Amino acid sequence: MNESKGMKNKDTTKEIIVAIFASLLIIVFASAILFSGAIAIPPQPTNRPLASFYLRTTYNWEFKWLWSSSPEVVTSILWDHRGIDTVYETSVFFFAIIGALMLIRSYKGGSKYKAVGMSVIARSITKITLVSIPVIALSIAIHGHLTPGGGFQGGSVFAISTLLAIIALGLGFFMERRWTKHRLLGLRTLGLMIIGFIAISLPIIGFFRGYSGYIMQNQWKPWSPLGFGYVFNLFGIEILYSGSLLFLNLAEFLAVSAGLTLAFIALALPKEDIRKGGGLDD
Repeated sequence: MNESKGMKNKDTTKEIIVAIFASLLIIVFASAILFSGAIAIPPQPTNRPLASFYLRTTYNWEFKWLWSSSPEVVTSILWDHRGIDTVYETSVFFFAIIGALMLIRSYKGGSKYKAVGMSVIARSITKITLVSIPVIALSIAIHGHLTPGGGFQGGSVFAISTLLAIIALGLGFFMERRWTKHRLLGLRTLGLMIIGFIAISLPIIGFFRGYSGYIMQNQWKPWSPLGFGYVFNLFGIEILYSGSLLFLNLAEFLAVSAGLTLAFIALALPKEDIRKGGGLDD
């Protein structure tokens, strides 16, 4: 017993030494970078041509024939200027989730796991955060066309609540509520289908009405008088929704939150069930 205790003390001492050494190393490198001026960026006298173009064509009310109707330049670039590329990225993420789940195919675990988790205090606090975090996540997605954020960021924040629930409440918390593979994949697929529908809706409408329409088109153009609009009137109050950007962010939020939630639940499955060819079918 004394020998075992001595080994534990020795391991603890090693961990403390390694932690101190790593901390000092980080401080030294950070100080060297900071005081050497390696991260200093000289001020630019004017904007670069590409930056000027984006600033002129995202939320310029005097340049509406090319604008994106969104004051959030990053969202405008991701969903309007290079929207097709973003759709490809979302599709890659979707197939990556499916590929990972192919390793966990046939596990029937709906009633096996119980919602046990941690202490009463930890469970109570987690249940409160399970309300607040999804609300914040949805707010980030809804306001993604107005402020920094968007559907991917909101979906990622939502997934944090999944991790907290798995740790504090146990895997059975989701099993008892029937958060199954098929349901989460269905939500993920629904989000991707909404994005696809928005992407091709204007070309289809334009084809039947005799107008030019383009994939991922957002606002009207002189050569294509089709668009999703940018503001609606609610009891005399004008609310900016920036055309397709709001709907794309919400669809991306649904796809990312469901996909990451499913991935985290799958990762939390016990190893013995995965070795049996486990899954989340129930």
